[in-house]
Amino acid sequence: MGWGRRGGGGVVVWVGKGRGGGEVSFVGRVGYKVGMRAQELARECDHILKTKSFRDYPGARNGLQVSHNKAVKKVGWAVDADMESIRKAGKENVDFLIVHHGIFWGSSALDRKMRVKRIQEAKRLGVAIYSSHLPLDAHPELGNSIGLLRALGLGDSRRKQFGVAMGRAIGWKVKGGRWKLRDLVNRMTRVTGRKAVVLGGGPKTCRRVGIVTGGFGDLDQVVKAGLDTLITGEADYPTEVKAKELGINLILGGHRETEEFGVRLIADYLRNIE
Repeated sequence: MGWGRRGGGGVVVWVGKGRGGGEVSFVGRVGYKVGMRAQELARECDHILKTKSFRDYPGARNGLQVSHNKAVKKVGWAVDADMESIRKAGKENVDFLIVHHGIFWGSSALDRKMRVKRIQEAKRLGVAIYSSHLPLDAHPELGNSIGLLRALGLGDSRRKQFGVAMGRAIGWKVKGGRWKLRDLVNRMTRVTGRKAVVLGGGPKTCRRVGIVTGGFGDLDQVVKAGLDTLITGEADYPTEVKAKELGINLILGGHRETEEFGVRLIADYLRNIE
């Protein structure tokens, strides 16, 4: 895994170049109060993301999942709280790791065994873990979906909220433009670093586009919104079949790759707040 260094304003940001699992980006001397504890920083994140206003899936458990009592000196981000990310954070002396997928997903015996090991390793390394799932997808400025929308060059288009999960819109729909399907696919490949896949049977010129990161395949919502194209991370096979029959384009950029934006943006925001 390659690592690059990007600096600015006295702040050092470590950005993982690799696209495999365990990529972690590190933000040193972020803009919180000196000596702030993990619990305090977690409350700040909850306030920014309006965490308490969201219902979420049982495995999400948004908020501080692993804590410690020491002052936070270095904040990092990763999409997943897997063992590789936790160990990389420990190696880089990160003591507050912001993730999108926390450690409580899954309920099988194997899931529980892996979860115990991850918690033990995080505590051993002194890495607090803060997780935000749907709140981080949905945030209008720091969220995954708005981050991807802007990265694709659609930030100036007319947009409205779209893509309801657990009672809240977590994505966006844009219209008013004429975007070539091939161009959108190429843009997706560039911004995620992974070759995008296009499926379905929609038009070659897209006029009404929905963007929801991760895994979104609710074509009922797509049809109701009158969209001809859905941009997301992944979709299951039945969704692929229905999209073709309905004449809808599916542009898939990878679940993980489309959900790097939120953790990056919240870490950068913390770096700059007073």
